[in-house]
Parts: sequence; C-alpha cells; structure tokens
Amino acid sequence: MSKSASQASVNTLSRVVDLLVEHKIRIDAWEHVLKETNPLVHEHYLGTIENLRPQKAAEVNRLLAQILKSQPAKS
Repeated sequence: MSKSASQASVNTLSRVVDLLVEHKIRIDAWEHVLKETNPLVHEHYLGTIENLRPQKAAEVNRLLAQILKSQPAKS
C-alpha cells in the first residue's frame, strides 16, 4: 500500500472514529434527558438495548468474517 493510500485510510478511520464519538456523546446526553424526564421509559430503553446486544454481536461477527474473506491471503 502506498504512503498516500495508507494516509487516506488513516484519515478515513479518524473521521469514522470522530463521528462515533460525537454520536456516543449525543446518545448519552439524550439518555440522561430521558432518565430525568421519564424513568419508566428509560428502563424500557435500557431493556431494549440489553436485548439487542446478541443481535449486534452476531452482526459484527458476520461483517468481520466477510471482511476477512475479502482480504487477500498473505504469504
């Protein structure tokens, strides 16, 4: 991989991480608002998140397997 392509990959990854952090901050803020305004809905929200964890793990594993399959084998 050329230096410019490598730098582009690092820049892209950096932008993705920045967006993830920004969205995590926003979600945390909204979760705090929800907790303060409606604790019952907040509990339901937390339960829903907990129920989605296995689905998320399966999706991440599927995507990682797909990425690994698409990578050329290194000798």
